[in-house]
Order: sequence, then C-alpha cells, then structure tokens
Amino acid sequence: MDAAALNRAMELLGRFNDDMTRIVDGVFGTRWAEIEEILAIVVLMAGDPVPTRSLAEASGLSRRAVSRLVIRLRSEGLVDTRPAQDDGRVVEVVLTGAGDERARLLRRSTAEFFRLSRNVAREISSGLGGQGAAPTAGSPVDAIDLLRRVCEAGLALVRFMPEAATQGKLAARQRAALVQILVQGTVRPNDLTRSLDVSPAGAAYIVDQLCAKGFVSRRREALPSDRRAVVLEATAEGAQAVMAVLHGIAHQSAALSGLFAEVAAWRAPSGGPAEVLPAAHDMSRDPSASPRSAAGW
Repeated sequence: MDAAALNRAMELLGRFNDDMTRIVDGVFGTRWAEIEEILAIVVLMAGDPVPTRSLAEASGLSRRAVSRLVIRLRSEGLVDTRPAQDDGRVVEVVLTGAGDERARLLRRSTAEFFRLSRNVAREISSGLGGQGAAPTAGSPVDAIDLLRRVCEAGLALVRFMPEAATQGKLAARQRAALVQILVQGTVRPNDLTRSLDVSPAGAAYIVDQLCAKGFVSRRREALPSDRRAVVLEATAEGAQAVMAVLHGIAHQSAALSGLFAEVAAWRAPSGGPAEVLPAAHDMSRDPSASPRSAAGW
C-alpha cells in the first residue's frame, strides 16, 4: 500500500472509531471510553456469565481495572457477581435485568451505527485490499458480536504503538490528537477542541500531557501571518508512534479489509432494531469531519 492509501485508511478508521465510541458513551454514560473498556463492556453485554479473569484477558484491562469497571457497573445495577458453579473460587460477572435491557439498547444502537457506516466501511475495505470477502450465510448476525470483533481489531492496532504510547501512558484522546498534529500539520491547540470534542481547557490539558511525555512540542513564530501563534509539532518520538500504527494497518490490511467488508454488508435480522440513540449519525455524509486516526482506538 502506498502512503496516501495508508493515511486515508487511518483517517477513515479513526472516524469509524469516533462514532463507535460515541455509541458506547451514549449507552453507558462514559466519555471517550478507552478501547479496552469498550471491549470489556461489549464482552459483558453479550449476555453470558464471564469470569473476571477472562474479562481481563479478553479486553486487555488489568485485573484492577476490571475490578473498578465491575464495581461501577454493579453500582448502576447493570451487573452482579457470583461464584462460578464449577469452581467457587472463580468470580463470574452476570447481567441483571437492567443490564439485559442496557444490552438490548447497545445492540439496537450498534445496529443503526453499522447501517449508517456502511459506505465508510466499504471504502475502508476496498482501500485496504480491494476485495474484502463478503460474509457467508453462516456468519454471525448479532451486532454485539460484530462490534466485539471490530474492537479487537482496534486494540490490535493500538498495540503496534511503542510501549511509551500505550500501557496507560497515552490515552485515546491524546493518541488521536498526536495523529492529527502529525498528519494535518499547522495545528494550533484550539484546533483540537472540535475534533476531540473538548473545551479549550481540555485541549490545553491534552497538549500539556503530550508535551510532557515528549511526543509533541510547541513552536512560536511558525506562521508568518501571526507571529504570536503557537503551532504544535510532533517530535521524533511522536512521529515514531504514529508510523507504528500505519505499519500495523499495512500488516493487518487483509484482516481489516475482510472485517469491514462484513460491516458494510451487515444487515439486522428480521424485525431488527427500531429504537436507537441520536449519537449514531451517517459518517458518509460528514465530509467536514476533522482528520482522525485509528490510533484513537
């Protein structure tokens, strides 16, 4: 794949990720949930009892982070815990009645999201390989199962980043900001407010964190039209982190092409969802969206 195709794929994957995150945020009241947290929630919402250890292994969250997530969901009445039937030492997490209802809402909202994302998914698939295989008649039709596999693919891309940019050291919004700064160029701090959906103070905090971690630097007198303007530039370490994601996209291109071909061809089962959250919107009709990145996963 050439550089232009990779950059376009990264931009589209980032847009897809943004809307996917908004769906989960809208259902569960989170704000810019990390990909690992989204994956853990999706695994739980599938409905089967899940041992906490399996939840950590499936999502990439630490056991402590899983414990915090389970405590929060239990406080909201969505899950409960119990000893496993075959081994009383193992703690399982199960959905409550309210959790089942929330899972149905997530399934309906995800189904609508997939429907509205069809054109973008098709472009991702064709751009990455050209001939992503369409799903067979026996492929799963459950929206949450497909959402889980999309999240797993996103987590795999994040793991291509250097260790300094993962392991909790660079949060999702920071990764997304870093890519925008590198790819778009001539980015001012306030330019991040719309693309990251944060306040000016929030954007300033993200920039401060990126600078403190050595991924971004501030440069003055970079714009002849405004010598006082502050422009953000990615450092060598920041560029290395973004290039690692591009390498990951190229390395995983066949698998990603097939997965997004399935998203593009996905249809809800008969009598499918009618109620959805307003957070789902048609990305293919939003050309003004700022460039974002799969690193936001």
